[in-house]
Amino acid sequence: MQHTNQFTLIQGKFTVEDAKSILFNFYNTKINFHNLQLIAIHEGKPGDASEIEQKVSALKQVKQEISSLLSAPDFANQLLEIEGHITIKR
Repeated sequence: MQHTNQFTLIQGKFTVEDAKSILFNFYNTKINFHNLQLIAIHEGKPGDASEIEQKVSALKQVKQEISSLLSAPDFANQLLEIEGHITIKR
Protein backbone atom coordinates (compact mmCIF):
# COMPACT_ATOMS: atom_id res chain seq x y z
CA MET A 1 0.00 0.00 0.00
CA GLN A 2 1.39 3.37 -1.00
CA HIS A 3 1.37 6.22 1.52
CA THR A 4 1.29 9.81 0.32
CA ASN A 5 1.98 12.95 2.30
CA GLN A 6 1.54 16.44 0.88
CA PHE A 7 3.00 19.68 2.18
CA THR A 8 2.76 23.29 1.13
CA LEU A 9 6.18 24.59 0.12
CA ILE A 10 5.08 28.11 -0.71
CA GLN A 11 1.74 29.85 -0.91
CA GLY A 12 1.17 33.56 -1.03
CA LYS A 13 1.26 36.82 -2.91
CA PHE A 14 4.61 38.44 -3.56
CA THR A 15 6.10 41.42 -5.35
CA VAL A 16 8.15 40.56 -8.41
CA GLU A 17 11.38 41.23 -6.51
CA ASP A 18 10.33 39.04 -3.57
CA ALA A 19 9.20 36.31 -5.97
CA LYS A 20 12.59 36.40 -7.71
CA SER A 21 14.39 36.22 -4.39
CA ILE A 22 12.33 33.29 -3.10
CA LEU A 23 12.42 31.30 -6.32
CA PHE A 24 16.09 31.96 -7.08
CA ASN A 25 17.07 30.97 -3.54
CA PHE A 26 15.11 27.75 -3.91
CA TYR A 27 16.70 26.86 -7.25
CA ASN A 28 20.17 27.92 -6.11
CA THR A 29 19.84 25.61 -3.10
CA LYS A 30 18.87 22.70 -5.36
CA ILE A 31 21.74 23.47 -7.75
CA ASN A 32 24.22 23.67 -4.86
CA PHE A 33 22.95 20.34 -3.49
CA HIS A 34 23.59 18.62 -6.81
CA ASN A 35 26.96 20.33 -7.23
CA LEU A 36 27.99 18.90 -3.85
CA GLN A 37 26.90 15.47 -5.09
CA LEU A 38 29.10 15.95 -8.17
CA ILE A 39 32.08 16.86 -6.01
CA ALA A 40 31.53 13.73 -3.92
CA ILE A 41 31.38 11.57 -7.07
CA HIS A 42 34.59 13.12 -8.38
CA GLU A 43 36.18 12.30 -5.03
CA GLY A 44 35.21 8.63 -5.39
CA LYS A 45 31.67 8.30 -4.04
CA PRO A 46 29.55 6.02 -6.24
CA GLY A 47 27.02 7.77 -8.46
CA ASP A 48 26.13 8.82 -11.96
CA ALA A 49 27.75 12.20 -12.64
CA SER A 50 26.06 12.60 -16.03
CA GLU A 51 22.59 12.22 -14.49
CA ILE A 52 23.38 14.84 -11.86
CA GLU A 53 24.88 17.17 -14.47
CA GLN A 54 21.62 16.88 -16.44
CA LYS A 55 19.65 17.82 -13.30
CA VAL A 56 21.86 20.86 -12.74
CA SER A 57 21.46 21.90 -16.37
CA ALA A 58 17.67 21.53 -16.18
CA LEU A 59 17.52 23.54 -12.95
CA LYS A 60 19.61 26.32 -14.49
CA GLN A 61 17.31 26.33 -17.52
CA VAL A 62 14.21 26.70 -15.34
CA LYS A 63 15.90 29.45 -13.34
CA GLN A 64 16.64 31.31 -16.60
CA GLU A 65 13.04 30.88 -17.75
CA ILE A 66 11.77 32.30 -14.45
CA SER A 67 14.18 35.21 -14.75
CA SER A 68 13.00 35.99 -18.29
CA LEU A 69 9.36 35.68 -17.29
CA LEU A 70 9.63 37.92 -14.25
CA SER A 71 11.76 40.48 -16.10
CA ALA A 72 9.10 41.02 -18.76
CA PRO A 73 7.65 44.54 -18.76
CA ASP A 74 4.11 43.31 -18.14
CA PHE A 75 5.22 41.93 -14.75
CA ALA A 76 6.44 45.32 -13.48
CA ASN A 77 4.72 46.42 -10.28
CA GLN A 78 2.57 43.29 -10.20
CA LEU A 79 1.63 41.25 -7.17
CA LEU A 80 2.20 37.59 -8.05
CA GLU A 81 0.45 34.63 -6.48
CA ILE A 82 2.78 31.66 -6.12
CA GLU A 83 1.85 28.17 -5.00
CA GLY A 84 4.10 25.16 -4.68
CA HIS A 85 3.52 21.80 -3.06
CA ILE A 86 5.60 18.75 -2.21
CA THR A 87 4.31 15.21 -2.38
CA ILE A 88 6.21 12.45 -0.60
CA LYS A 89 5.32 8.88 -1.56
CA ARG A 90 6.53 5.71 0.10
